[in-house]
Amino acid sequence: MRQFLPTRSDEPMYWLMFGAGGMVAAMVLPAIMVVLIAAGLYGDGITEYLNYTQVTAIFGNWLLSLVVFGVVFLLSFYALHRMHHSSHDFGIHSKLTWYIAYGTAAAISFMTLGLQLLIYVKLF
Repeated sequence: MRQFLPTRSDEPMYWLMFGAGGMVAAMVLPAIMVVLIAAGLYGDGITEYLNYTQVTAIFGNWLLSLVVFGVVFLLSFYALHRMHHSSHDFGIHSKLTWYIAYGTAAAISFMTLGLQLLIYVKLF
C-alpha cells in the first residue's frame, strides 16, 4: 500500500502575516494614531500638529522606528494579501496577481525601512 505525503506549502506564512496585520489594523494602529495626535496637540491645536522636527525626533529613536516599520510591514502585507484573494472573487486566477501583491508589499516595506534609515543617520 502506497502512502501519499502531503505537499508543503508556503501559504501558512502569508496567512500568519495576514492575521498579524489584521490585529495591528484593529488594535495597534488606532492606539498609535491617538498617541501621535495627542503628541502633536501641545501647541495651539490648529497649526502645530506634528511638524518635521518632531517626526525626525520620533524616527531618530531606533526602537520607535522599528515599531513603525513593523506596523507598516504587517499592514502592507495584510492589505495586499486581501487584495490578492479578492482578485480570485472577481475571477482573476493568475499567478501574476500573487507577484504584484506580495512584491508591492515588500517594496512598500523596504522603502519605509530605507526612509527610516535615512532619517536615523540624519541624511534626510
